[in-house]
Amino acid sequence: MKGKEETIKDYQERINLVLVHISEHLDEKLDLEKLAAMSNFSVYHFHRIFRAYLKEPLGAFVTRLRLDQAARLLEFTEDPVKEIAFQVGFEAASSLNKAFKKRFEITPEEFRKTKKALIPFEFIHSNQEIMDIKLKPQIKEIKEKKVIYIRSIGDYSGESTGQTWARLWDYIKLNKLFSFGMESIGISHDDPNVTETEKLRYDACVTVKKEVKPEGEVGIKSIAGGKYAIFKYKGSYSNLADVYNFIYRNWLPSTDYELEDQPCFEKYLNHPGNAKPEKLKTHIYIPLK
Repeated sequence: MKGKEETIKDYQERINLVLVHISEHLDEKLDLEKLAAMSNFSVYHFHRIFRAYLKEPLGAFVTRLRLDQAARLLEFTEDPVKEIAFQVGFEAASSLNKAFKKRFEITPEEFRKTKKALIPFEFIHSNQEIMDIKLKPQIKEIKEKKVIYIRSIGDYSGESTGQTWARLWDYIKLNKLFSFGMESIGISHDDPNVTETEKLRYDACVTVKKEVKPEGEVGIKSIAGGKYAIFKYKGSYSNLADVYNFIYRNWLPSTDYELEDQPCFEKYLNHPGNAKPEKLKTHIYIPLK
């Protein structure tokens, strides 16, 4: 019989598998029995365990992710609402319209018009005193990256994110996973302008070369290779939301590039414990088709 700590680790591993699958298959019909089987829980218990870990029911979680993704596509692409509905797993535009209005209190088209008008093109120049960002990114093909990660849920700039990184590095030290060229990478899955702060999903990731198995809250996944626009930013992490606003609302529309349906990510070149906020160096990777 497993001890309490082993059981907790086991549950976390199984929930992680489901979370990754859901994130990667939002455009598909997600079958409850299949998800339960993947986690090796009965359907009856899967619902309750999932709610306990995520603090919301499975159906509400999936719908929220789909609507958040729809909001990002409305804001940063010109895709028709009908096409966006299919991309995020709704069977019809009318279904998306109904769910979207219930969540955001406006229609998808109204949301698109409002968001497009938020920030003027001169935004980056008027905020140069708080940002140091290279306005022309490097366009580069990168290879797939294998990472171990721990997920944090909550304010991106809150204590939970720092604590997540501390636990991940403790795991690396304990398991002697240090190797030359390791990269510290952050994946912010949600837009803080859209998703409630207490539900923001962030993955603290470190690249690994050794063979590692999932253990408790520590999961394993790959960051997709391919073409990326790489922006070099120096400054406080608290300004990253503004940097992303510039990239998506100013830089992207002025180019011929289209976004690939993959998460963007941040590579951290130094550490808050060793550098002042204004001296922190971050490379922001935006996936392109």
